[in-house]
Amino acid sequence: RFMTVEYEQIKEKFLSGKPDGCETFFEKNGFYTEAGYCYIILDELEKARDMFNRALISDIRAHWGLILLQMLGGKVTLNPTYFEIRNFLELDLSIFIRYYKAGYINEILKFADFMAYYNPECYKYIGRVFWANNFIPAAMFFLRKAKDKYYNDPELHYLIAYIAYHNDNDLKQSEKSLKTCLEILPKYAPAEALLRVIKNKS
Repeated sequence: RFMTVEYEQIKEKFLSGKPDGCETFFEKNGFYTEAGYCYIILDELEKARDMFNRALISDIRAHWGLILLQMLGGKVTLNPTYFEIRNFLELDLSIFIRYYKAGYINEILKFADFMAYYNPECYKYIGRVFWANNFIPAAMFFLRKAKDKYYNDPELHYLIAYIAYHNDNDLKQSEKSLKTCLEILPKYAPAEALLRVIKNKS
């Protein structure tokens, strides 16, 4: 019980942008995947690789961690799964944004097309991360790519509508995207709610 509480405290400390000492706790207590992420943030990529290799048998995220390191190194020989990209890509980009690792983010984005082969929603995930962190031009760049790749995604059109409304004050574009969203998925509640707001302003 004590270990669980301490683990959650250390994990929260790391995710909030305070890495000092986190790697020591994780490695010492056998949380090798978490230690691997700490070492990436500390720019000790070989140590990170060692941690992920140790965790490979027991933690599926360790396989993704090794792919992440290969992307950072510029050459990928391992294949990601649909679920690895869905479950981990946004989280990792958020961590790197939190730690101002622009170089790492740029290296990962070079493999966006590669990842989209395994999960066509990849561009949406990237766009969503940039949107959540208020990098709107970057968000729109990837959301447009997502629209070309995976048009029939209602959430994608809703995100574009949300940005058009809240960031650009473009009611016409927002309404157009919301209608597309609702054609794909009628009764999509967030889209219906925003559409009502826009119509009340018209």
